[in-house]
Amino acid sequence: MNIEIIPAYMPKKFDDIAGVAGSVRRDAQTIQLDIMDGIYVPVPTWPFMFDLDYKLEDLRKEDNGFPFWEDINYELDLMITKPEDTLDTWLGIGASRVIFHYASVADWEPIKNIDHVLRNFVQIGLAVTIHDNLEDIFPLIDGGYFDFVQVMGIDHIGYQGEPFDERCFDVIDVLREKYPDMIISVDGGVSEHSVADLADAGVNRFVAGSAIFGQGLARDNIHYLQDIIDGEI
Repeated sequence: MNIEIIPAYMPKKFDDIAGVAGSVRRDAQTIQLDIMDGIYVPVPTWPFMFDLDYKLEDLRKEDNGFPFWEDINYELDLMITKPEDTLDTWLGIGASRVIFHYASVADWEPIKNIDHVLRNFVQIGLAVTIHDNLEDIFPLIDGGYFDFVQVMGIDHIGYQGEPFDERCFDVIDVLREKYPDMIISVDGGVSEHSVADLADAGVNRFVAGSAIFGQGLARDNIHYLQDIIDGEI
């Protein structure tokens, strides 16, 4: 199983990203940026927090770029209302992966019709929670519109440090049985106490915020989680 530890960060300002990405760029393949509008989830992040912050259009025009983009990939977790209304923006600012939350999308057609050429450069993920009806989600996965599924490991999304919710194992088990080759990521509650069981359940990617940036050196925490998954601890 191809395992990936993904540090997660909630940026308040664009300039904040450089320090965080710089601290993990030698030890992680990808960093996840939680993009929150303050509507779908209560707390806003960049680029919804400060009106005078860098404009997304600068990234689209390549007048500005994500820090250390040559060393680390970026994954955007879109916890925003109706992300399909600004689809071109999120797909065009230099991220390698873009994740859409099932409950936040009103119209799936724009996402279903993302250009196939663009799909060669940007992976598309579908985030599901323990509260979503998987029967409603299966047609989207069966349609081949998504490269991976992200299961939320907490009850209330949009906050770091939330306790792990073991009900996510039920979601993982159903997905792994129905889609044995699907990449499954878990975001929320990933820590030294949960990663081993998640790996045993068939999870491929582990998205962690507090467990990596909460205390100590981020690089050491990444390797610590990896060692637990590998059974070396």
